[in-house]
Amino acid sequence: MATTIVVQAQCNWSGYWMKKVNQQQNVYTFRTNVHWDTCIDYWWTVYDHQLKRTDIIKNRGEFAQVQFNSKGKYTMKLKVVDDCGKCDTTFNYLVDITIYGQADVTWKVGAHHCKYYNFQMTEFDTCVEYYYTIYKSKYFDTMSNSEWKESTDSSIYFGYDFDENDLVFYNTSSIRNPIHEFKDSGRHLVVSYWYNRCTGIDTWVMRKIEVCPKLNSTGITKIIKEEPKLIGIYDMMGRRVYAIRKNEILIYIYDDGTRIKVIQE
Repeated sequence: MATTIVVQAQCNWSGYWMKKVNQQQNVYTFRTNVHWDTCIDYWWTVYDHQLKRTDIIKNRGEFAQVQFNSKGKYTMKLKVVDDCGKCDTTFNYLVDITIYGQADVTWKVGAHHCKYYNFQMTEFDTCVEYYYTIYKSKYFDTMSNSEWKESTDSSIYFGYDFDENDLVFYNTSSIRNPIHEFKDSGRHLVVSYWYNRCTGIDTWVMRKIEVCPKLNSTGITKIIKEEPKLIGIYDMMGRRVYAIRKNEILIYIYDDGTRIKVIQE
């Protein structure tokens, strides 16, 4: 963002400036080459375009650092007064803040292909570019099941120094809903990256996933079929028999529909 200078005719301010010298996400650092002397005084202010309010920055040196915690537009101002020349000027720098309050990545797995993933990155904006990288490392396999499940996604990413062999994919062009087919099964780490080219603010989200997980045999419940129950005994004429007689063919009927002919001895 170019610096604009409002100049009054009495003084020449062309040799002075105020500019942004550093930015870490939503923390901006500004600097000026204006110095106090017996004639010149200056102070920093921030104008909030949403609230239509001006706040004075307490630090009064050549540097001023401001953390913008709400999405929107602001104007950083440096007001300079020359008491000797009876003139003043104001340096302005427009700040546009993006806050990724709900940045996340979700996915759907193919119904018939467990290596086929459809990712979706939130926080849609025409200024935002979307990128993602995928890691598969032997480090993941050294973790126990409980350690892998209980560790946060970001702690896995920041707790290990990945090398180039661990990186299995990265996209070079922006895409918000990428479709990816994994080459290998097992544990992976997806790192999604949002970059707002209009504001210069970015953010990351890490997500661990397990591609084509193996079924745990200990989690399978075996269903044991119960023995059928006898519901009646009948003779060959279909009459119910209450007393068993020798040398007679009887039919035993069970509750599962089974019929057994038995010759009583």
